[in-house]
Amino acid sequence: MKICLISEFHNYQMGGQYTAVKELVEQFKKNKIKHIIIHKDSNIYLNKFLLNKIFTDFDIFYFFGGWTLFYKKLHLLALKLNKKIIIHPLGIYEPWALSEKKLKKKIAWIMFQKKLLLSADLIHCASIKEKNNVNKLNEKIKTTCVPFGIDDNLIKKKLNINIKKKVLFFSRLVDSKGLDVLIDAWIDIGNEDWTLDIVGTGNNIKYIRQINKTNKNIKINFFRAVSKKKEKKFLFDKHDFLVLPTKNESFGLVILESMARGLPVLTTNTTPWLNIQKKNAGWIINDSAVELKLVLYKIFCLKKEDFIRKKKNSIKLASKFKWSKIFPLYLKMFQRLM
Repeated sequence: MKICLISEFHNYQMGGQYTAVKELVEQFKKNKIKHIIIHKDSNIYLNKFLLNKIFTDFDIFYFFGGWTLFYKKLHLLALKLNKKIIIHPLGIYEPWALSEKKLKKKIAWIMFQKKLLLSADLIHCASIKEKNNVNKLNEKIKTTCVPFGIDDNLIKKKLNINIKKKVLFFSRLVDSKGLDVLIDAWIDIGNEDWTLDIVGTGNNIKYIRQINKTNKNIKINFFRAVSKKKEKKFLFDKHDFLVLPTKNESFGLVILESMARGLPVLTTNTTPWLNIQKKNAGWIINDSAVELKLVLYKIFCLKKEDFIRKKKNSIKLASKFKWSKIFPLYLKMFQRLM
């Protein structure tokens, strides 16, 4: 079995998409599965002879994303050679995502996107929420649900019980992540004891820097994104909880990574992580600036023992997604296709 992973862009600035591909590659290596990555800047994609050779030689073509001509071109090539095709949407068919550039996407859907989805052997969704949204597009689309995993070594073994009064926002700095709402809420609260650290890359960097200049009494720091596991561990371990007031998540890999390091998570009900609140591992709110502000107030007043309990529950919940438990589900998915 030879698997070719296809992602238009493959760098740490792509956030969860980059992490998902990278983590799968590590699992392929551990399980001795022959694999290769093709992205827009790779030598394979730029060399027509080499590209045709790979497509002739490999069995499964695993697409991460869609909509663009890059994906269309490679999808049609895989179809032409009668190869097995998996598409991982990564949230691009979620309602909020479809509402962005709506007319352009509607035209693309009619022209080729619908046909590509129907022609795929399988649409791999990371959550039931994503699976349901994809099936709403067309009931004939073949879907399956297998979640992302977490490196067993990332699961925190010994919990640090000190409260540092530091909050982490760790994601791409784009509109869909609710960063503007978070910053406005943080400024309105004006709590000088707690610090908000914003970590990521994206189109809102200038906005954040301007916020820092105009609100000098508010503790908001900005840091570039990190991608290496050691760097991530160090980053998570310096904070008390993660806040992600996102407008849309098909899975939310950073939520899983944060919980694995003992960080409870404050996020919205647009993610598939509603059980965070049920398991007492964090807080779930509506996509509401008012609710975000109220819950932040409550967290700042939380007793230490309640915080520790949530931290322990976060690790417990994340442990259910260890790659040692999850990757066998991927193997079954690949074997069924073969």
